[in-house]
Amino acid sequence: MPSPVNSAAANTAPVDILDEIRRLRGELKRSEGRIADLVLVAPRRVLDLNVTSLAHAAEVSEATVVRFCRSIGCAGFPDFKLRLAECQARDALRDEVRSGTPYVSQDVAPDDDVGTLARKIFSSSAAALTAASAALDEAALEQAIALLAAAPRVLCVGTGGSSALAQDAAHKLLRFGADAQPCADPVLARMLLVNMGAGGVLLALSNTGCSATIIELAAAAREQGTAVVAITAPRSPLAGMASVVVASQPVEDTEMYTPMASRLVHLTLIDVLSTGVALRLGDPAVRQLAKVKAAINAGRLPPA
Repeated sequence: MPSPVNSAAANTAPVDILDEIRRLRGELKRSEGRIADLVLVAPRRVLDLNVTSLAHAAEVSEATVVRFCRSIGCAGFPDFKLRLAECQARDALRDEVRSGTPYVSQDVAPDDDVGTLARKIFSSSAAALTAASAALDEAALEQAIALLAAAPRVLCVGTGGSSALAQDAAHKLLRFGADAQPCADPVLARMLLVNMGAGGVLLALSNTGCSATIIELAAAAREQGTAVVAITAPRSPLAGMASVVVASQPVEDTEMYTPMASRLVHLTLIDVLSTGVALRLGDPAVRQLAKVKAAINAGRLPPA
């Protein structure tokens, strides 16, 4: 079986990366220590830096930045940025809770009026999108877009709430001429996967990355040589099965609440991927979109 692009994905509990840096600070080499000090002093600033700019700010080489990331237990710089963004999101949540300011949908109380309820959920969604944007792995996005754009067929799968996301992904890709199909039935999905063969792409969506059905489909795809693009939680079982992981950290307690904010993040990532595919395909995608819009408009009644 081919090895995943995200080779560090594993089913392990997330560790607060700033706490880990503090714990390991005394064991780091001097050059890596300069990076650690910069991260601990200005973590929000570091989130806005790429490898080159972080190396310049710490007065070290880019290779030293990569070594630092691995020294603190990250797979590389993208994984480090993702975990740092998760840490900052959790810190922001704690600050908001301490100040009494509504932040996430979990804070919704039974006696909240509609206005308070709405503001809490909007705040949750905005915070989730901001954190996800800061943690984007651009290399993974490029790989995912390249695979989807080149695939003769794309099978989009998800269960539960993610089944609607799979439908949205197929809908977006179809507009640009891709042969995309959503499927929420695991038996039918297995048959479609076998018929698709090694040339297609399985686009797997799971908020937690722990759906047995989706993990089994991903394993079957890898066994037959089909690439798997997963929009899912980092270091989850599904991430470990994927060819490319577009990582999205869950931000709600999925045992108690519908993952509203995470779903918005996934929808936005789908928009990023489908738009990237359209840009890669160029003029043929533009012409196809025009045909699709004309066909849709032909079935609409004129406005009153």
